[in-house]
Amino acid sequence: MKYIFGMLIGVCCFTQTQGQKLKTANDSLSYALGQDIGASLKKMEIPLEKDKFLLAISHILEGKKQLIPEEKRGEVLNSGLERVEKERIAAKKKASEEFFAKNKKNPKIVETKEGLQYEVLTEGSGIRPKLDDRILVHYTGKVYNGETFDDSYKRGEPLELNLQGVIEGWKIGIPLMREGAKYRFYIPYNLGYGERGSGPIPAFSTLIFDVELIDIKSTKEDAV
Repeated sequence: MKYIFGMLIGVCCFTQTQGQKLKTANDSLSYALGQDIGASLKKMEIPLEKDKFLLAISHILEGKKQLIPEEKRGEVLNSGLERVEKERIAAKKKASEEFFAKNKKNPKIVETKEGLQYEVLTEGSGIRPKLDDRILVHYTGKVYNGETFDDSYKRGEPLELNLQGVIEGWKIGIPLMREGAKYRFYIPYNLGYGERGSGPIPAFSTLIFDVELIDIKSTKEDAV
């Protein structure tokens, strides 16, 4: 395979990279194009067969006969991407189910009827909030593989929020807490950000939140 074709999809398709240099402006342009294409493909999480991908590029650039006719390309792409997406969703759902089934065996874990799981890290002694309350919390949010996507502790400032405006997992879990408590919530995707995700949180993500209930800011009448 010609050097330029391997360059076209960046370092992710090279098996040996040591000693390679960008000597000309076209070298740099080719490498930058490869970086762009490679980054896009990585985000798509496609199970790419790199040799076939490179072969198609070479056929196009060299004007050779293509293995998939032009008129069939769209059909192959659409059906293939749809299949990959279904497989990815099924895999994420299965991973979530397995995670919660295993986590439930931990004697420290409590599960609600909605499927939220939680662990009491520190019990509080104050009142419990209601859904129409404003609360002040510190928290750390992670996806189930341990990657942190938000951390009020690192920002050095707790968050004040209305319980009506949070994800379902928080609406279910935080009213279980008393002021001063710290809980760890394990939130399935259907009680989190669902099938679409949000910002750095991918779709179908299991979430793990450590939440410290610092204060209930609204009226404390009728609180329990």
